[in-house]
Amino acid sequence: MRWTIVFLGLFNVMGCDGSDQRIHRQSQVESFFQDPTNEIDILWVVDDSQSMADEQAKIADRFDDFLTGINDAGVDWHIGVISTDLDNLDSAALLQGEPKVLTVDTPDYRNLFQERVRVGIDGSDMEKGIDAAFQALTEPLLSGPNEGFRRPGATLMINYFSDENDCSDRGALFGEWVAEPCYDRSELLVPVVELIRDYRTLTQQGERMFVSAIVGPKIAAGCDGAKPGSRYNTMADAFGGIKGDICEQDFDAIMAELGLQAGGISTSFILEHYAVESTLKVWVDNERVDEDEDNGWTYDSRYHVIHFHGDGVPPRGSKIQVEYEIAQQG
Repeated sequence: MRWTIVFLGLFNVMGCDGSDQRIHRQSQVESFFQDPTNEIDILWVVDDSQSMADEQAKIADRFDDFLTGINDAGVDWHIGVISTDLDNLDSAALLQGEPKVLTVDTPDYRNLFQERVRVGIDGSDMEKGIDAAFQALTEPLLSGPNEGFRRPGATLMINYFSDENDCSDRGALFGEWVAEPCYDRSELLVPVVELIRDYRTLTQQGERMFVSAIVGPKIAAGCDGAKPGSRYNTMADAFGGIKGDICEQDFDAIMAELGLQAGGISTSFILEHYAVESTLKVWVDNERVDEDEDNGWTYDSRYHVIHFHGDGVPPRGSKIQVEYEIAQQG
């Protein structure tokens, strides 16, 4: 839930020619509430290429760490799993298994999820996870083979797991006979800003969406066999999700953090406008919170998102207030 108050200020300034000029500055106060999530639809997008067997097993093994956060909060959840392979037209963007949608009432849902998330390693090496999720959540699949997954009013959560960068091309790479088309001809991929616009159509007014990316780190991190998932990470930045390292030896912390977010502990809040960063002020339950990348907040000016960190993450049930001056976009 969000409340917004707008203030218009009028300031006199001296122009270059000595004339008296007036400038309007618009200030914004936005309030967010760390409301518990009542219903959440969670789509797991799992890379099914040859190098992902170990990572799929780690997701399966740590499913209980994820469930703790949402079950403790009493959330009504739907879970579906798809792969990143859009080249196999018989299974592209289709929810895995039967039943396709898991709920807390599904008999033996733990084992069924663990089976589904092991999507195999025979999929395309042109992983198109971003577009796979979009196709799974739009027509004709949404009311066709994937019917029953999305519910009106429910929060939407999309979790990518891949050790390669996204290769969503919408056919642009067809006929490109190069060694690694996703990287050698990356200029042909769908721009991420366009994919972000598409994703914003997946929810209706009042519905929340989180997009998280557990992907390859920077090359400097020394993760053999994994390539940086920069396109996936950009989606997570744009939608206030969690970013994790696919090369972690154990996914316990990653899965637990995803579970907390699914249960209503948001760490990021999207502002209505771009902010003049120096004017930002943040309160949680009327207590001022400092800008701090360890135990406070930071501002992502690319997507006008406030990110909370460490001890600064607002607790469940709290009120967050953000005051800022709106930046003029040229």
